[in-house]
Formats: sequence, C-alpha cells, structure tokens
Amino acid sequence: MSEQPYQRIDLHTHSTASDGKLSPAELVALAAQENVQTLALTDHDTLAGLPAAHEAALQQGIRLINGCELSVAWQKIPLHMVALNFAQDDTQMLRWTEHNQTVRLQRGRQIADLLRKKGLPDLFDKAVAEAGESQLGRPHFAKVMVQEGIVKDVNKAFDHYLGNKKIGQIRDVWPQLEEIVPQLHAAGIELVLAHPKRYPITVTKLKAIVTDFKKLGGSAIEVASGNERPDHVRFLERLSRDFELQASVGSDFHGPFGPWTQVGRYTQIHEQEVTPIWYKW
Repeated sequence: MSEQPYQRIDLHTHSTASDGKLSPAELVALAAQENVQTLALTDHDTLAGLPAAHEAALQQGIRLINGCELSVAWQKIPLHMVALNFAQDDTQMLRWTEHNQTVRLQRGRQIADLLRKKGLPDLFDKAVAEAGESQLGRPHFAKVMVQEGIVKDVNKAFDHYLGNKKIGQIRDVWPQLEEIVPQLHAAGIELVLAHPKRYPITVTKLKAIVTDFKKLGGSAIEVASGNERPDHVRFLERLSRDFELQASVGSDFHGPFGPWTQVGRYTQIHEQEVTPIWYKW
C-alpha cells in the first residue's frame, strides 16, 4: 500500500482526556505541525479535553470542532458514534457523556468481578488508578495484568481475558441507537457512524445498522479511518451515496506510534464522489 499524504481535515482524534497519549494542547500542536486546518477532538465519552484544546487551537490558528466518540449499541452490538459540532455546555451531550462515564465504572466493576471468577485477583482499584483522569477501559486492566505479572504483554491480556469474545467484554451496557440518536439529532448535533468496517459483522448487518442510523437521525459515516484498506474506503463511499449520508474522515489518532498513526493521516478518499460533512465548516 502506497503511503498517503497528510490531509487538511481530521475529525477523529484522541487525547489524554480518554485513551490518547498526548494532552489536548500537544495534540493540537502536532496537528498544526502537520498542516491540519480543521481538527475535531473526539475523546471517548468525555468533553473534558475541549477547553484546553480550544485554547491551543487559538494559539495555533487551527479551526477546532467540538467532538466526542460515544459508546453506543445496536441490538446488543457495541458501536462507536462520533458526535460533532455542539456547544461545550450542550445539555444532551453532557447528559450522555455523564451517563457513559457511570457505565464505564460499572462495567469496570463487572470486568473485575468476572476476572476474579477466572482466578485472578481483584484488579478494579489498580485499573482505576492506572486510568487516572482518563476514562476507565479494558486497556487499563490489560496494563495492570502486565504489571502484576499475570500476562506477558497487553496483547496476551486481550487474547486470554479481555478480547471481544472473552470474559472481559461486557456487552449490552451502552445506550441503544434508538435511545440516543434522536435526542442528539434534535439538538442539532452531527452524528457519524465511526469506522464501520472495523466491526466484526456481515455486510448485510452493517447495512441494517446504517439503515436504522439514518432513519433515527444520523448524519454521516466515516469513510476513512486511519490506515483503512482502499477497497474498504471505496465500499464506504458507495454506502454513503446509497444511503444519502455525508462522509466523514479521521486518523483515529491515539498516539504517534508510526507513520500511519499520525494526526491527519488516513487513506485518501474520492472527495468529489461523496458529500463531505466538513464542507459545513
């Protein structure tokens, strides 16, 4: 696969406010360095990084779009939905991020209890400490498992305990699309189905999700997310046209781990063949 140039738009990034490696200010500075003109900070289920990101964006001359990657579900299938272009004090966004933060803690307790049934010690408090100010998630349990010598590395933690088909994956805890999408849509918030080709589902099921997402008030689908396969991008471009949904793009940046995990880096799309959501800004 040939290397793609950095892009001027990135509508899917993460900071230390959730599970990213850079602070919001560091992330914005890196985006400016890579000539990104329009950036969205979309931390998982939290708006905590937005004030610092806006301050940095003013200094760097970048247009910053308020964003958040919300954990949601469709018929018990966990999904991610990127919300874009809302006020930092929007009541619906505050309500749902607070709801999901509570769910994250409850799910963390469930994960710890299930792991104990597998013979592991209670890792909840150590996972919370590992998470610090970020949002508690399975990666924090994985890191604690490594620190405690339970597994050799994070990958082994997911392989044996925390993967989607293992005991650590608690399903059916996130708000259903029919609960959350209409409320956020009514508030004028742009809603994007994140990285649709990453979910372990059939094309038929994906189209059913997109059908419901559009019907409920969804705005767009993410046609390129990081190092997406070009054939997947073409498929998602067709999907966006067929369902008359706008197209969004993003690096899904979590940290500077390599050339394909940088701010503004994702597989090239055919911009003229879709309706880009960023044209609104």
